[in-house]
Amino acid sequence: MNKSLYFSVIAILILSTFATAQFKIKIPKIGKEKPQVPNVTESGNASGSSGGKNRQMVIDDGFTFFEATPVKERSEKYKGDISKGWTLTANLRVFGTFPNNSGFKIIVIQNGKALATYSCTGKTHRKSESPVREVKNSPDDDFMSTETGGSCGRKENIFVEKPGKYDVQIFAVNGDTDAASLLRTYKIDVHEAKKIRPGNLPGASDFYIQRYAETPVAVLYLRPGLESGRVKPDYHEKGMGTSLKGNVDIYFNMAATENSDSLSFDGVPYARCFVNGQRVNFENEGQVKIQSVRGDSAKMERDGKPTEYIGFYNFWLNLPIVWKGNGQSGNPNMEKQTGEWKCDLRNGSETIRTFKWNVGDDGFPIEHFEQKSGNVNLHWGAYLIDVDIPAGGSSLDGRLMPTPNAGLFYGIPWKTERNATVPAKGKPFLTP
Repeated sequence: MNKSLYFSVIAILILSTFATAQFKIKIPKIGKEKPQVPNVTESGNASGSSGGKNRQMVIDDGFTFFEATPVKERSEKYKGDISKGWTLTANLRVFGTFPNNSGFKIIVIQNGKALATYSCTGKTHRKSESPVREVKNSPDDDFMSTETGGSCGRKENIFVEKPGKYDVQIFAVNGDTDAASLLRTYKIDVHEAKKIRPGNLPGASDFYIQRYAETPVAVLYLRPGLESGRVKPDYHEKGMGTSLKGNVDIYFNMAATENSDSLSFDGVPYARCFVNGQRVNFENEGQVKIQSVRGDSAKMERDGKPTEYIGFYNFWLNLPIVWKGNGQSGNPNMEKQTGEWKCDLRNGSETIRTFKWNVGDDGFPIEHFEQKSGNVNLHWGAYLIDVDIPAGGSSLDGRLMPTPNAGLFYGIPWKTERNATVPAKGKPFLTP
């Protein structure tokens, strides 16, 4: 073989191999499509970011709230209503750009067996389609949520019979293709509050999902002023805050023993705040606004004994702190007063909760490790912050339970030791 022919053969072989390799790269083998858990390390907020990350298929853990709604039936044998079990009620939001008619699918699982499946249509928000310039240009992500003020599930014909620990899979369903993508697998701990009627006859039980693990953290949410003179909507799409004390909201959790979703302050609740150890001054004595946002409650009734209540509530707290606000105010400005912040929620002379966070040189809060690591996902402008609870609990705490091994936000494993700081108070559950 002459040299020219030899090199021609070699060149053809090389080009053939290269072309084959390129062919394999460009057209990968397509297998059966399966729902995948998103890479949560890519999610989360960027402190000081001027624009959202355009996250796709990332669930908003701060928005998620579950309730175990009781299901009952009439019994002729016991001459009254008796319990059939509970149905799941869910409030959900996922970041991403979704077509119309998209929605959620929820599967309740125990020991690998699906016990209940729910589906619902979501509300889609695509900011590029908004006629309002400040919405179109906002740093927020697109999202889909359960309808404003509504929920998913809560169907009496789809229920689980017993209390216990369950996995809850959350899927986003594309309205164009019906493709379902697994967003998150939460864990819930469902308890039963029995009802015993006169004559020791069974009644219709209540059910509830315990939320003790959320006690030592809260969500701080920035609500800057808008060009219209209004402020950014609240975190949970509840229409809260037609008149605000400031531009900083905090959402925190408490467990109650009373049949009420409100906190009984002795007077007007107020905040006492410090920046880098120095007390800051407020107008109107630091008065705050506070209100229950969501809750899951139950009562235990037994013949001849007092009724006992339990409730796990998420409270909205609006602080008189300025952050990109409209107009002038004598209250502290978080953009300008950077460093270590500490705010006490006060009931007269008593501290109910202490909220702690740090503000960077850019005027934005610094992300908590649980958030920065991608362990939890929150809306743009929302930050996980630490919460200190008085020793033995405050006078407004009905129940407290340390849960060092339980995960926050319905079973997401802790990466820090915050849950070891919670004191104990009262009976954690309703037991006969």
